[in-house]
Amino acid sequence: MNIVIICAFAVVSAVICKTVNNDRSIAIVLTLAASAVIFMKAAASMSGIIAQMRSLFFAQGGSDPEYMRILLKGLGICYITSFASGICRDSGESTLAEQTVLAGKTALLLVALPMLETLIGIVKTLLM
Repeated sequence: MNIVIICAFAVVSAVICKTVNNDRSIAIVLTLAASAVIFMKAAASMSGIIAQMRSLFFAQGGSDPEYMRILLKGLGICYITSFASGICRDSGESTLAEQTVLAGKTALLLVALPMLETLIGIVKTLLM
């Protein structure tokens, strides 16, 4: 993933969106299309990141694969929520953007609950 190309593409897309700002629907469609292209480019490099994370998790004596799943799921929730709330803000819907962030935080908490339960159990056994 070449970050310079991605950033240049984002800046050019933003300039194009500003030039067609009088027709807001075209600007929103252009923003969605540019965001999708950037997301696909970033997602293509995720396989290397996931492989590195697996080696970190399992090289230390075989950690529970459930923790890796929770981490990746949480990361996905954060990315999707950030993407959706950014689109809402760009569309002028800041209230909808904040509600999207709230829903993302709630979803993240729900995904992380099993890990929190394990942590509380460990703390309880240490205190006894």
